[in-house]
Amino acid sequence: MPEEFIIAEDLDLAWSNFEPFYPLPANSPFHVERKGKPLNRLKRALLRQHRQSPKYFFSGHRGCGKSTELNRLAADGEMNEKFFIVKYSVKEVCDVNNLNYVDVLFSIGAQLYIQYIDSGKELKPELIEQLEGWKHNIEKISEEETSIAATVEGGLRTFFLSALARIRSEDTTRKMIREIIEPRLSDLIDKINLIIANIESNEKKKVLVLIDDLDKPRLEQAKEIFYNSQTAITQPICHIVYTVPISIYFTKEFTAIRESRFFLPNVKLHSKNDRNSKDEEGYGLMGQFIFNRMNAELIQPDALDLAITMGAGVFRETARIMQIAADSAIENDRDQIIEEDVKRAEREIRSDFRRILKTEDYTTLKEICKDNDIHGIEKIGRLLHNLSVLEYMNDETWCDIHPTLVELVEND
Repeated sequence: MPEEFIIAEDLDLAWSNFEPFYPLPANSPFHVERKGKPLNRLKRALLRQHRQSPKYFFSGHRGCGKSTELNRLAADGEMNEKFFIVKYSVKEVCDVNNLNYVDVLFSIGAQLYIQYIDSGKELKPELIEQLEGWKHNIEKISEEETSIAATVEGGLRTFFLSALARIRSEDTTRKMIREIIEPRLSDLIDKINLIIANIESNEKKKVLVLIDDLDKPRLEQAKEIFYNSQTAITQPICHIVYTVPISIYFTKEFTAIRESRFFLPNVKLHSKNDRNSKDEEGYGLMGQFIFNRMNAELIQPDALDLAITMGAGVFRETARIMQIAADSAIENDRDQIIEEDVKRAEREIRSDFRRILKTEDYTTLKEICKDNDIHGIEKIGRLLHNLSVLEYMNDETWCDIHPTLVELVEND
């Protein structure tokens, strides 16, 4: 992704500008603002006075722009006046395919310490001494051949970085750290809260932790973290925003976080039960999303319309469509994306779905395609997680299938 975010004048740069897995930094000119600025609800909630530091659960479909919005929240001037903000991606410090609540809490403590020290600040000597003692106990309990101990010279920062690196990449060390910390969880939470209290005392601000990519774990892992271990993950005394998978909204466990959840909606492209209608505002927003990244001359109007339709009002899906289409045009020695390039992208994405959908899924998809209603929460959670079903909002919530699947479902 170009550092200067240049609007592409050729398809090679357009391909780069549509990198699907690149969250935009706070002030990127590629960003488009949704109707109603839905992130402002979360911002207002965080800025209000609370008797206890709140824990909020932030969700939306994968690729709907949560990471970009959290980047903007972390850079917001009003937020930084009130909070010392610690933001990180859990997938960069843990293994999201093998994650539990101990990993999450350890990562919170480690990131609080690392980011505060890296900002050039210092914790009080008495706290450093306590943390060193806790670190020594962890090292002492661990077995020599799989020790997570850092060198004495490395100190706490090196210890935390080393432990996180091994939690992310080494199954043996990950299990060992959990076995050491879980029976002594109160010690870890105590140290987290001491760090928070020290930072707040020093900075005269509240601490806010924003944890991105916690929507990536499987649904069963998410239930274990956010439902079975809810008491533990709400123990830190700072404000926290946890990202959560949308699929957990469609389980009985959702009741545990219902009152503290915030949802980032997809962009609506048609009305409920009327796929042939066209929401001009939604198409306009997604058109802006595309033209913030490339010149309009690089795509024919009918190809643009189809790309927006097939992108389903999900930013990452639209980026995938555009990147595949740009590559198709380049491969065919064209300097402009035409409708056939977008149809190729549609076929590729549909093929991806066919590899992961189960036979019984097609019945559910047919029902949703027909009436845009939810047919059994026990069926829909996994389909929301893999994006074969997408949720939209008007005055009520409704669902539709991914538009690349319409042909497959209707002809099945």
